[in-house]
Amino acid sequence: MNPPPLKILAFDSEQLLLWALKRAGKSRSLEIETASSLPQAYNEIEQHHFDLYLIAYDSRDKNRLKLLQAIDEKYPYVPIIIMTTNEVNCYHLNDEIKSVRHHGSWHLLEKPFRLEKILGFIDLLFHNVEHLKKAAPDLVHHFDNEKRGQFRRSHILPLDYSYPSIVKGKEIKTYTSGIVTDISDCGLGLLSRSPLEEEMLIQFGDTMLRQYGIVAWSTKLEKETYRAGIKLC
Repeated sequence: MNPPPLKILAFDSEQLLLWALKRAGKSRSLEIETASSLPQAYNEIEQHHFDLYLIAYDSRDKNRLKLLQAIDEKYPYVPIIIMTTNEVNCYHLNDEIKSVRHHGSWHLLEKPFRLEKILGFIDLLFHNVEHLKKAAPDLVHHFDNEKRGQFRRSHILPLDYSYPSIVKGKEIKTYTSGIVTDISDCGLGLLSRSPLEEEMLIQFGDTMLRQYGIVAWSTKLEKETYRAGIKLC
């Protein structure tokens, strides 16, 4: 069974751009909904969950800032690509966006741009998510509900690791493997067949630059399938 298409909301007053994006999405695994006004955008945000937001932003229009704030309050970990005529390397623009959206934006895209460019960014952003959807289709949309200290990007990677346990009064080391689903500078998400307890120290294999991590939280998803947040040491 093919994975469901990625859902994207594109907000811009330029009708031609919205039409081109929606048309291009049909030839890819993308379900692109469009909004050409703020009321339409708010309605889509309230009614549907999206995997990505494409938001046209003008620093002169403070209502656009309020839209970003509304997205941040409802879906703080869903990535946003900002499309703007403002100077994207301007510190003022970045500070303005981060004042209402803690994680800022995944990318600032300066207008005008070629359609292939933004589609390329979308492909890059969701390349690993597609693999995850095929492997674990029920997990993808639950990632947004996890409380994290820092935004982590999708990053699918097999991981060998070990952890100590007590058997008959003796400490032994158990060797196993899992799948890294997302990662940041200070932590990672891990799918595992082995139950991991909070505060447990685990040691990684050679694929990780850092050798140790501490289990910050762990939850059972289904029989013999666990998901854990690991704080890197």
